[in-house]
Amino acid sequence: MGDDTEKEVGTHILRSYGEFFKKQHQELLLVTENEKWEDNKTFLTVQITRKATEIISMNELLSSDNTLITKVLSVLSSLCVEVMRLKNEAFERHFPFLAVYEEYGDCDISSQMHAICSLSAFTTRCDDILRNICSQVFAIFTEVVVNIHGIQLHYIIKHIGEIFTILVILEQLISSSSLPSQWNKYCKTLKAFNKMPEKFNMLEDKIKSIIVATENITSKIMNDDIVQTSLQNLLSLRKSLVDKNSLPLTTEFTQYLRQAITNLDKLTQDKPNVNNMYKCIKVNTLFVLTSHLFGTMDKKIFKSLTELNIKAHSVNLIGTAVWYPEQFLQRHVPSICATHGKLSQTMLKARQTYIANRKVSLARDVPNLYASCNQWVINMEELFSSQDHKLSAAEMSLHSKILIEGLELTSTINYSVLTLINLHLSLGVPLSKNILMSLFEIINIMKSLQNVVSRNYNQIVNSINMIIQHVIFQATSSIQDVKRSVMTEKNFASKRLDEFTCIVIAEQALKGTPTIDRNIAANIALSFVPNTTYIDDGYIRLGTILEKVHTLTNFIKSFEDHCNCAWMLWHQNVIPIYYEQNFNTQLNVLKLKYFFMVLEDCAVLLHKTDMLYGIKKSQKFLTNMQNEIDEKVIRSTSQNIETNLRLHIHSHLQLDAANPFELEMTKKLLLAIDTFRILTIYMCIVPSIEHYLSTMYYNLTTVVLSDWKTYGEMRQMAKFKFNLKTVQDNLPTQTLEQGLDVLEIMRNIHVFVSKYLYNLNNQIFIEKSSNNKHLNSININHIANSIRTHGTGIMNTTVNFTYQFLKKKFFIFSQFMYDEHIKSRLIKDLRNFKDTSQTNNNMYHYKYAEKFNKGIKVLGLDEDGQSYLDLFRELISQIGNAMGYVRMIRSGGRHCCSDATVFLPNLEEVQSFKDLCDENKLGPRTINASENLDHNINGLISNFIQGTEYFKLLVDVFAPVFRNPKNVHLRNFYIIVPPLTLNFIEHMILSKDKMTKKNKIGAAFTDDGFAMGVAYILKLLDQGSNFESLHWFDSVWKHIQYERNLVEDQKNKGSLQLQQALALTEKKLNTIEQEFKLLYYSLTSARIFFR
Repeated sequence: MGDDTEKEVGTHILRSYGEFFKKQHQELLLVTENEKWEDNKTFLTVQITRKATEIISMNELLSSDNTLITKVLSVLSSLCVEVMRLKNEAFERHFPFLAVYEEYGDCDISSQMHAICSLSAFTTRCDDILRNICSQVFAIFTEVVVNIHGIQLHYIIKHIGEIFTILVILEQLISSSSLPSQWNKYCKTLKAFNKMPEKFNMLEDKIKSIIVATENITSKIMNDDIVQTSLQNLLSLRKSLVDKNSLPLTTEFTQYLRQAITNLDKLTQDKPNVNNMYKCIKVNTLFVLTSHLFGTMDKKIFKSLTELNIKAHSVNLIGTAVWYPEQFLQRHVPSICATHGKLSQTMLKARQTYIANRKVSLARDVPNLYASCNQWVINMEELFSSQDHKLSAAEMSLHSKILIEGLELTSTINYSVLTLINLHLSLGVPLSKNILMSLFEIINIMKSLQNVVSRNYNQIVNSINMIIQHVIFQATSSIQDVKRSVMTEKNFASKRLDEFTCIVIAEQALKGTPTIDRNIAANIALSFVPNTTYIDDGYIRLGTILEKVHTLTNFIKSFEDHCNCAWMLWHQNVIPIYYEQNFNTQLNVLKLKYFFMVLEDCAVLLHKTDMLYGIKKSQKFLTNMQNEIDEKVIRSTSQNIETNLRLHIHSHLQLDAANPFELEMTKKLLLAIDTFRILTIYMCIVPSIEHYLSTMYYNLTTVVLSDWKTYGEMRQMAKFKFNLKTVQDNLPTQTLEQGLDVLEIMRNIHVFVSKYLYNLNNQIFIEKSSNNKHLNSININHIANSIRTHGTGIMNTTVNFTYQFLKKKFFIFSQFMYDEHIKSRLIKDLRNFKDTSQTNNNMYHYKYAEKFNKGIKVLGLDEDGQSYLDLFRELISQIGNAMGYVRMIRSGGRHCCSDATVFLPNLEEVQSFKDLCDENKLGPRTINASENLDHNINGLISNFIQGTEYFKLLVDVFAPVFRNPKNVHLRNFYIIVPPLTLNFIEHMILSKDKMTKKNKIGAAFTDDGFAMGVAYILKLLDQGSNFESLHWFDSVWKHIQYERNLVEDQKNKGSLQLQQALALTEKKLNTIEQEFKLLYYSLTSARIFFR
């Protein structure tokens, strides 16, 4: 009954829980239904850090009834664990501190005191551990407290080499930095203080104690003798212990060296990676240690070691520090190095050969590396993409194989990149751009591998947990097999007690979390089991399994260390080259993310060392990198996108064909990435480019307002192509069709009317001549756009300026008409016209006009060969051009008002916004705004519907003056119109003839300003009817017909030359007739404006 009740309650709770989540999901969809979900591109997923920490002490871990063997194993295991902790501390704290010392060159030594004291204490601790572990090993062999027959000391010797290697690297890093010289200066300063303590308000005893402490630090780490001091300390140990029975121990060390060299010789050839190269340092240091401890220098071992060193000629430590084996050996075992002639030359040649081979093979190796890495990535994604929480034995084996392959792959890549770039730096060999770009490719590959591990982090951690459990089970099973084989022997508890205890301790050490303490304890315990106890190669197999457990336990950290590119901090000069190459050749922009991961590695390293130096160099580095990225990436991309938009907008022009996959797709990918992050620095591509484009549009539009339309199209194209939303500039608009600005024409009206020709029918002005290959023109659209820019108020101002101009021109006009020569000829022609009017059908005779034209030329010509009548014609044309410009201003104004009122539904019945606001009882500010709106709308409507009759104004203002009896000399103007028209026709025929010639000076095809000017002046003088009484155009048609009849009469007579001359005459008559007709139509049209 109780079970059923609990089941019902559980079902009810689960149902309520499901309904709650369903409701929350529906509400979330309602809130975000119009929002676009985007993947998180910058933040790493929340990761579970897998770090096993031992909480059981070593004594408890290795406890047994066999007290003696337990003590031995506990001491050795504790020392080996301490060695590993010192190694971690060295690589995490002290080595980075020394490697970046030059980066903090401006840092005062006193602010580094804590780090230097820690370094000194660390060195002392390493030396103590080295002596302690050696003394423990020596004691085992000399005191014979346990059965040493058949035991394996290789694991312990490896840790002796490990701690001695740390001292060797420490010495090299200190000596290669400027720390000793800075320290010596600091010590000298302290000694100077000692002579005058009262000046610095310090006690003499206190200064002396500080000096003693500094001298102690100097003697320990600043004299470049850390290794030599450690060796001297071990020599004193050897005298007290090893001399008793050193042969077995010597044999153990020698065997280890032979075996290690043999293994490494093959590994450095097949797998030249970081781990194997570090082992080469360890073998060299152990050789030196063995030589000093036992006084034996096996020449065969040294020869094998030299052959190994030729392959491992350069080992990267940290940053730009490179360890050269021959330099180390020549310093600490000079006697045996002397027997091997030209060791330095051999090693130098090996390095040069390596660089030469890598230069040749690098271009070929990169595609091969791509292939192998892509295969590994595919395998990783395939294996770890599933969410299975249980793996079979075969699957676990496959998973571990793939993981270890990736570790070896990244280790190899790390070694190849660092060795190549540091050797170039160390040997002073220039690094070519091709090699550098290949190195960038390799870095991208390495970071892509790291990205794969980050992406599948949780699955990898789960898989590693299962694999480690399975591998430990295999190790435990093997140990149990050994245990059973021992137990089968009679009296094993008395005869083989130590062996059995070690086996039991190893077994119980592995039953727990796979910590480094348990791993070391198991290894130490198994090493004290004689080799004959194991079945076949059981000890080697167990060692391999435990090494695999250690590798998998530290997989994530090791993988990240191998992919760490903090070494770029020492090669910052190549960073701009990456950006330059990346955007010049349009490489895949997705790789930028990987390169920023490299910069992040540098920043993380500086962040760690900042705490040691007390200076925030990481922030400065990040700021510099941000500026670099802004300049090289974001600004470059912005400029490229601007260029792309410009080319697209001007695609109607003839442009070179462009590859869209190189130009547009690259930018779209970069915009898709959008956000970049380097630690706490975030860089958003899209907002930065939008800001750049907005600023560019605004600034360039303010320079040339007529370009607003182009930049508006670019703004829309940016939205369409790249989804970039720029800010509207809200500037007053001009257009590309604006031509000359109304304001400029108004200010220079006198220049304008003399330099431009008017066309009455099309309402355009065309430039007379230009030094350019094109002529400017102005039409109604230009004027309308210009009025839109400046406002309709400029129209009245323009007419006012035109009035001022006409006053000046009419003064010249009056002077010409007042001239005695002109006045007398006009009076004479008028008298002749009246005398012959009855006989000539009241027509002004054509010959009078010709005679007048020729008579004026007799009066003289100006410098350009123009007669007074030509100048008078030009004056009238300029007056007509001014009137034509006034006409265009009015048309442009109406055009502008028409565009502005297009949004008003009805121009006749416009509702008052002020009344609407009053009805709805809106605020005073709103009512004030509505009044302004009503005023603007009424102004537009009045300008559009009513307009202003500017011609009438200009007629009314000048007509009283022209018709004043004082200006009686103007009353005969209509008589001069026929000679003027004849002069105009001759001028137009000559101008049009020049249109087809190479020299186009003076060429023109229209000049309706003359007709406009004549019509305007006739209206001012009220001489329209007088001019019509001349029947001038009828006289012209009659004359042309008369001349044509003469030609027809002579066509059938005369020679061929005469016929040709008649044809030319006929053509000339047709041209004259056509031009007179054009003038007649223009003049008739112009007179309509003034009715």
